[in-house]
Amino acid sequence: MNRRNEKQIMAEQISMQIIMRLRQILQGMSKHSKHILENHKITVPQLICLREIYEHGPISIGALTKIVYLNNSTLTGIIDRLEKREFARRTRISKDRRQVHVEITEPGINFIHQAPKPIKDQFVDRIASIGAEKIALITWSLEMLVDMLENRDSTMKIPIPSTDVTQPDGNLPAENDIGN
Repeated sequence: MNRRNEKQIMAEQISMQIIMRLRQILQGMSKHSKHILENHKITVPQLICLREIYEHGPISIGALTKIVYLNNSTLTGIIDRLEKREFARRTRISKDRRQVHVEITEPGINFIHQAPKPIKDQFVDRIASIGAEKIALITWSLEMLVDMLENRDSTMKIPIPSTDVTQPDGNLPAENDIGN
C-alpha cells in the first residue's frame, strides 16, 4: 500500500471518529432540547432567538439571522411563534415595509428571567472549571471544524491559541477574541 492510500485511510478513520463525536454532541443537545420543550413549551432555537432579541434590543431580522446562524425563512417561523406567545413583536422602523425589527415584550422579558439555559447547567459549570487554555483550545478546534465542514479555505489560517489566553486582569477575553 502506498503512502497516499495510508494517509487517505487514516484521514477517513479520523473523519469517522469526528462524525461519531459530533453525533454524540447532537444527541445530548437534542435530549436537552426535548426537556426544554416539554417543560417550558419553547424550542431551543426559539429560546436562543428570544435571548438574542433581549440582549440586542430591537434588532433587524437580517442581523439576527447572522447572530443565530439561521436562514431567513426559519427565523421568520420562529418569530411568528414568539409573537403568537406574545414574547416578541415586529416593528417597522421606516416607511419602507421591508425594514422590520424585532423587539422583546414584557412577557418575553419575564420569560427570559425564569427561562432555562439553552444548554445544560452542568456543561456551563464544566466549561467554567476547565481553565482558559482548554477553553481556547476547544474554541479553536470548533472554529477549525466549522471551516472544514463549510469548505472554507481559512482552516489553516486560524492561529493555534497561545498557552496563556487570560488578559492582564486575569479575565478571559471576549469569545470572539479567543485564539486570535
